Amino acid sequence: MKKQIICLMTFMLSIIHFTHAQSQTVTGKVTDENNVPLPGASVIEKGTTNGDQTDFDGNYTLNISTSSTIVISYLGYKTQEIAVNGQTTINVQMQSDVANLDEVVVVGYGTEKKTNLTGAVGTVKSRELNLVPVANSTSLLTGRIPGIVTKQNSGLPGDERVDISIRGFGEPYILVDGVEIEGGFSRIDPNDIETISILKDAAAAVYGSRAANGVVLVTTKRGASGAPRITFSNSISFQEATSFFEHVNPGQFVELSRESDFNDAAAAARIAGDPLPTLSGLDSNGFLQFTAEELANYQSGAPGFEGGNWIDGLISNHAPLTKYNISVSGGSENVKYFTSAGYTKQESYFASRDHDYSRYNVRSNLDVKVSESLSFNLDLSFRHDFRSRASDLNGIFGQLRVAQPIYPTQLPDPSKGAAYIGFSDRNPIAASDQDFFGFTNRFDNTFTGKIGLDYKIPGVDGLILKTQFNVISLNRNTKNLRKQYPLVEYNHLDGTYIEHAIAGGRSSISEEQFRRHQIFPLVSLEYEKEFGDHFVKGLILGESRSRKFSRLSAGREDLLTTAIPEIFVGSTDFQTTGGSSGTNIGSKSLVGRFDYRYKDRYLFQATLRADGDVLFSPTARWGYFPSFSAGWVMSKENFLKENNTIDYLKLRLSYSETGDARADRIGGFDYLTGYGLSGSYLFDTTTYQAIRTLGLVNPALTWEEATSYNVGIEANFLNNRLQLEADIYYRERTNLLRPNTADIPSTFGGNLPLVNLNTENNRGIDVKLNFLQTIGNLKLNISPNFTYTKRKFDKVFDQEEFTDEDQIRINDRRGQWANRNFGYISDGIFMSQEEIDNHPVDQDTQGNSSLRPGDIKYVDRNNDGEINFRDQDVIAFEDDLPEIIFGLALGAKYKNFSFDMLFQGASRFSINISGAARTAFSNTSIPLSYHYDLRWQPDPNNPNVNINPNAQLPAITSTSSPNNNLNSDFWRKDVTFIRLKSLNFSYNLPKKVINKIGVKDLQLYTGAENLFTFSNLGIYKNSFDPESAEGNPSSDLPVVRSYSLGMRITF
Repeated sequence: MKKQIICLMTFMLSIIHFTHAQSQTVTGKVTDENNVPLPGASVIEKGTTNGDQTDFDGNYTLNISTSSTIVISYLGYKTQEIAVNGQTTINVQMQSDVANLDEVVVVGYGTEKKTNLTGAVGTVKSRELNLVPVANSTSLLTGRIPGIVTKQNSGLPGDERVDISIRGFGEPYILVDGVEIEGGFSRIDPNDIETISILKDAAAAVYGSRAANGVVLVTTKRGASGAPRITFSNSISFQEATSFFEHVNPGQFVELSRESDFNDAAAAARIAGDPLPTLSGLDSNGFLQFTAEELANYQSGAPGFEGGNWIDGLISNHAPLTKYNISVSGGSENVKYFTSAGYTKQESYFASRDHDYSRYNVRSNLDVKVSESLSFNLDLSFRHDFRSRASDLNGIFGQLRVAQPIYPTQLPDPSKGAAYIGFSDRNPIAASDQDFFGFTNRFDNTFTGKIGLDYKIPGVDGLILKTQFNVISLNRNTKNLRKQYPLVEYNHLDGTYIEHAIAGGRSSISEEQFRRHQIFPLVSLEYEKEFGDHFVKGLILGESRSRKFSRLSAGREDLLTTAIPEIFVGSTDFQTTGGSSGTNIGSKSLVGRFDYRYKDRYLFQATLRADGDVLFSPTARWGYFPSFSAGWVMSKENFLKENNTIDYLKLRLSYSETGDARADRIGGFDYLTGYGLSGSYLFDTTTYQAIRTLGLVNPALTWEEATSYNVGIEANFLNNRLQLEADIYYRERTNLLRPNTADIPSTFGGNLPLVNLNTENNRGIDVKLNFLQTIGNLKLNISPNFTYTKRKFDKVFDQEEFTDEDQIRINDRRGQWANRNFGYISDGIFMSQEEIDNHPVDQDTQGNSSLRPGDIKYVDRNNDGEINFRDQDVIAFEDDLPEIIFGLALGAKYKNFSFDMLFQGASRFSINISGAARTAFSNTSIPLSYHYDLRWQPDPNNPNVNINPNAQLPAITSTSSPNNNLNSDFWRKDVTFIRLKSLNFSYNLPKKVINKIGVKDLQLYTGAENLFTFSNLGIYKNSFDPESAEGNPSSDLPVVRSYSLGMRITF
């Protein structure tokens, strides 16, 4: 791998030697209003392609005729035209254009000026991303663009699993420089990103069968003419959990264990009609698991009774994240290059530090102008990902959930093994330590190559032939070593060690190699021409995709030694092998697009895409996806030109049809029948492998489709300082894949095929405001955004038919909102047996005989005197996908100081409090601190009476209560949260100081991510991160909060 990186870097750096300067007749410097140079400004001879870009000092040179006009443009500034008139030096001072109407936006298979867009497109620029110190680039989109929903499910290095969706539609189609990314958006180095475009409606339709959920286009940085510019950046961050559940201490654990036994004994006495017990009576009879003396010892922490804090033993905050990046860019008028190399190292906040992620990435983008008619570009990137973790990571939090605090986390003699935790045959601290339990290491080597040729066809002005050839290769190697270790309890009375179990079963080692290679050739013919007030542009494009993969695995158990992590040390008696391969998996596409503009006032675009995919049978393989969009720049009409309020106003309309060949249920070649491996059977003394039929097939199976409508408006006010973008959308998805619901006899022996059945729709609004204000040297920016989205079931064919009125109301999904969650409405808890006895409603259909003091009380919705399914009502929003998403970006710049902060939030979704978070001692789980503080607590002498004035939660019991586990608003909580997602400060050292030491720019910055979170989760807010929407504390490593320092220097 190192040889690959060295060779690739050598090639990229050698590009510099091929650059050369063109003869100069006109020179000059381009600056902003404060005379600060603007590098990368475009200086072009009007009406031609002859041009240059300014270097880092804002200088340019251009060979141009004396009678020509030069056009100077730069993002965020007004375009200027200046007649040469024989001048040899032309310096230009640019003026800010806060409206950014001439901003060039990346769209499908091309670029377009923002003012000419007819679709809903959101963008993020590199200047908004540079100071955000994240290992996962997906986090950069959170809260910045309306309609973007991100959900981070884990804080585990290399496996943050940030889900991204556009308007709640599902995972979008993501491309980097026009190439489908391998490994996802999260693996791109943020330092390489120039822009991110989000295509939401008809703007995405040009991608056809992959665009049903929208499209994300990432554009990486490219070179500009001028001397080489070297930029080095480095940041270090320290990470900690945003939230973490808290177990009770040893004394509280013993107290709750005794109380649980007490409550269970009282319940049994009520059922039997026996006298109620007292806590002291049970204690004297030896009924309780712990005695009063043991309780006193654990509460005081007497010698041998100190116990341990397993969470503190497992988790250690301040895990470091380190990032380095160096880039070199420059070139001449004919050759431009950008090359970069980056390194990221992220450690987890496990105390063992045995869970980390590292990434090496190299990128080179080369643009060559061979002649006036021919140019070519070559993009190469290589990424090496390494993820190392303990072998039993997936079970760590399950083990932590049951680790009893009465046991110490460490043994006096660690060589004896790992400390026993009570009920489990594992130890979470040992399981997180590679020295104890082994490792799982995964190496990913990903190469992406793209070569493109652009040829201006002679004789036809504006006609360009483009070809592009893309290659993506992934090579993955995963090795897993599992060790054994003894679970040992230390007896402090006699100093002996008691071995309870051997954790991990047989020692084992396995290795898997996975290879995937993809090829995407593309050819297109583009034409654009301006005829007076008319502008036309056309595109005809063809592309294909092919993919090959292979997988090979092997493993052995019962190792001779775990010191040598190789398969040959395992026993051949316990050997497994496996593998699979696929080839000729691919698709072909044809695209046609036509654009027309009249006076840049009336805009129209039409697209038709045809996709054919081998996932489907020949009779259902091809799909056709049209789209139409139009725009009207109303501010250019005479009736608005003299308006003093509205500076810019555009109305957009669009209609599109797209497909989803990537739907979750599509497995590939589902139209073909066949056989698969089943169980094995013993005949005489020989075991035979059995096979089974894969069932019936559906040759008509095809992709899910989506039809979208969008109405948008863009408006600027207050001399373009206040900008508004708003969209209203409606999307209907048809042909949703569902299992066939036909009845078949149990003797059939196969499965029914998937069918295209259901229909559902989404509708909502996106709104974004941007306010800019300059007060002397102070520049302020306020940018809020808001999205509301809702999903509705339309046609549902895979559900049971209901006849009962209440069953229809509760269970029939047809025509209903998808986020309705039906359950029981709670009314607190029963505080005493007397309250149960006097309760007028039969809550358990047994005259309330099974109810206990401290049980949940429910509302009799229909007033029929009993609680049953008819009392269910909508109690919460079903989806973990919020209906409302919002963000607020605030920025300020004063001279060399910059400040920005980003708030992100969501509302109208729910979290279901479950498992150990809901019930103390659920499946032997350890109670949480709020269980202790807020439980219904019995009087030690009368278990019918509560003595805790703060009681909000049910009584502690060791047996599950059906009454308390009903789906109700007691456990399912509607959530609203707002988070300070990022906070950053930066300072650019004065140029008059740093230029003396040969430095062109030096920036220092500090920042924080996920700094504060405010939610309505009440007593649960410190136990769960609302973004993950998980109400079970044993699920995963929580999302991280980070504090960062960094610098960026340019030579």
